[in-house]
Amino acid sequence: MMKKNIKKYLLIALIIVLGIAALLFIIQLRNREAEKREKLDLGVAVETYQLKEADLEISLNYSGTVSYLNKARISPKIAGEIIDIYVEEGQEVEAGEVLAKLDDRELKNNLSKAEMAKQEAELAYRKAELSLENSKNNLEQSKAALNKAKSDLVQWRKDYQRDKKLYEEDVIAKVKFEQTATQYQKVRSRVQSMEAAVKSARTAIKIAESDLEIIQSQLSRAESELNNAGIRLENTEIKAPFSGVILDKIAEKGEFAASSQPLFMASKSLDLVEIESYIGMNDLSKIDLGTEAEITFSNLKGEKYRAEISEISPISNPQNRTTKIKFKVENREQHLKDGMAASVKIIAERFENELILPEKAVFEFRDQAHVYVIKDSKAEFRKVELGSSDGHSTVVKSGLEENEIVAISNINELRDGAAVYLGREKNENGDD
Repeated sequence: MMKKNIKKYLLIALIIVLGIAALLFIIQLRNREAEKREKLDLGVAVETYQLKEADLEISLNYSGTVSYLNKARISPKIAGEIIDIYVEEGQEVEAGEVLAKLDDRELKNNLSKAEMAKQEAELAYRKAELSLENSKNNLEQSKAALNKAKSDLVQWRKDYQRDKKLYEEDVIAKVKFEQTATQYQKVRSRVQSMEAAVKSARTAIKIAESDLEIIQSQLSRAESELNNAGIRLENTEIKAPFSGVILDKIAEKGEFAASSQPLFMASKSLDLVEIESYIGMNDLSKIDLGTEAEITFSNLKGEKYRAEISEISPISNPQNRTTKIKFKVENREQHLKDGMAASVKIIAERFENELILPEKAVFEFRDQAHVYVIKDSKAEFRKVELGSSDGHSTVVKSGLEENEIVAISNINELRDGAAVYLGREKNENGDD
């Protein structure tokens, strides 16, 4: 048992000794490499980039969807069974052209009834007008008769007063006076009768005017119902609201169409389409109306469309924090179809002949951008002011000059004044 323990301890001791020997060997190798580098004076191996003036585009990449411009749903204004459809998808139509027909039998019957009701109301109106006219004529006749009676009354009153005086003076006989008195009373009675006739005629006019007003209202209502019946009958024909192309035929013959249910989808033209996209809130400040974009489609390889932002929605979606933007694109060859997916590359900024620096050359120190400029095989710590960036390259505003060389690798191993030896030098695109 003791011999086994001794062997175990010896084995552990041997492992420890071998480990220490290996560690010492590694340290010795590192020291030799350091001594070798120090003797050769190579320093830190770095890749470099020589600054040159170049062009830079700052782009924003989003997806979009094609939509035909001036697209509209065509719906019936009344409900009914579709008895005929006259057009097919892709067919060009003219404004006012009949696209489909609804069952109109009941509406034709209603129109006939409305026409009869209007005719009856017109006949009643003409009778009421004639009655009013007769009442006015009666009034004029009664007024004329009253005026004549009043004139006669004046004359007979004079005769009566004269004959009464003469009779009292025994100049004329009693019979003569009684005749004059009788005639005078008759004329007075006639005046009273004519006054009653005038009053009655005026009352008749008021009644006739009231009847005419009621019948006028009935006639107007009949005319309105006839007009509405005509419009409803006309609405059984679904017509194209504009000249264009039928994009989609939604309904079929024999179906019942509800009021305002879309039957067709049409567009005024296929030569101009609209691209809708949704841009993030962080990028919204980088664009404006007229900002250019390059639009491509996965199924149209090699074709690129240039467009400008034509519309920016005044509101944003609070759920996904995006804002809708639109582009108008010419579609002369009609390769672009409604609903097609698009890739939208928005050119937010474009710089020409600017000093461009790779992003991987930049590091932060005390919240400021810095780079290592390589001069005489040494690294120089330098603060720089940078402008816009596309994520790979950035515009230099100050701190660097054209043709200066900066380190773009092993940045964390460098320090101000550190010796370096050069690896590969990158061009303005970051390539070897």
